[in-house]
Amino acid sequence: MNRLSFNIPDGGPLDSMANMITMDQIMRAVVVEVNEFLKDYLQPIATEKIRRITDYVTHRAPQFRHLLKYTPEAIAKIKPNLSEDKLDDELHRIKREFDRTTAKENTQLLDELNKGVISSDEYIQKFGLQIEKINSANGAALAEYVAHRKVILDLMEFAIRQNDDGHFQKESFLHNIIYPMRTTSADTPYSNHNLWLLDEKLAYCSYISSDIPFNNNPKEDRTDIMILDSPVAVSDEENDGREYENIVLFELKRPMRDDYNSSNNPVNQLYEYVSQLRSNKKRDKDGRVIRVGQNTKFYLYAVCDITTTLEQILDFHDFSQTPDKLGYYKYNDKMNAYIEILSYDKIINDAKKRNRILFDKLGI
Repeated sequence: MNRLSFNIPDGGPLDSMANMITMDQIMRAVVVEVNEFLKDYLQPIATEKIRRITDYVTHRAPQFRHLLKYTPEAIAKIKPNLSEDKLDDELHRIKREFDRTTAKENTQLLDELNKGVISSDEYIQKFGLQIEKINSANGAALAEYVAHRKVILDLMEFAIRQNDDGHFQKESFLHNIIYPMRTTSADTPYSNHNLWLLDEKLAYCSYISSDIPFNNNPKEDRTDIMILDSPVAVSDEENDGREYENIVLFELKRPMRDDYNSSNNPVNQLYEYVSQLRSNKKRDKDGRVIRVGQNTKFYLYAVCDITTTLEQILDFHDFSQTPDKLGYYKYNDKMNAYIEILSYDKIINDAKKRNRILFDKLGI
């Protein structure tokens, strides 16, 4: 009854703990004995926990799937019955440690080879094991990105549905999904936009602006998204500069909008933007002239639902329907412009088709 503590060291360097029992050793031994004594009760809990984690990383977070193989001890230490948020936090922590350890092992393996500590044959064997781990980690990163695409497509489908109040989402909601408004490619990293919804190639252009007025002047017109691609050097007596080979313009409209007329419609808006750019008087956000030449090609896209009033406009301008009946297209020879009307259904359907093999591989 008088004993209040034990004079047992917690732990320490092995050389200073020779012939001494530490509290760490006692606790490790006790845990083994407790697990054995309570295995009939603990095993079902552990089995259900692993089943739940396996299901979670297979269907909800495939970026962690490789941890089941390479970090089973860390997975086993996760507490049961955690919320999904806390389980995700634990898996993130384990993944960070796995990535850190793998990077350290890579460095050590190269050092050992350079110092002659291991032979070439041993290196090839160890290198093969490391490559397997690296491939698993890189595959996990790809899985995370593919899962992100699935979420974005689900969000797009939600955005074009009618709300309980009978209204649809505003244009700005969809705009920000595709590309953040009031930004440019200079301040928006690849991971922060979803231009792949429209075309995978668009992310690799020279300059992208989103909802920024010409000349950076609030009083000027603004395209929803403007993409400048492949500047080419030109030189003549009057001008020495760089003209853009391709310019891509997008105009987005609220889902199911049906109040277009002969003067207020996306076709006229896009043609007006082309006329302004062809004047060679418009500047980008940084004050640089957007140079347009005779050979500059324009690709114009209206992203909107094809409603009755818009169909009348398209018929008047002699547009042709796409084979899937979900869009329209036309080439304007005078403006050197190809223009396409992309319905939201077409964008979602096409994006699903392009990514279907990735979703199938991940089981999502």
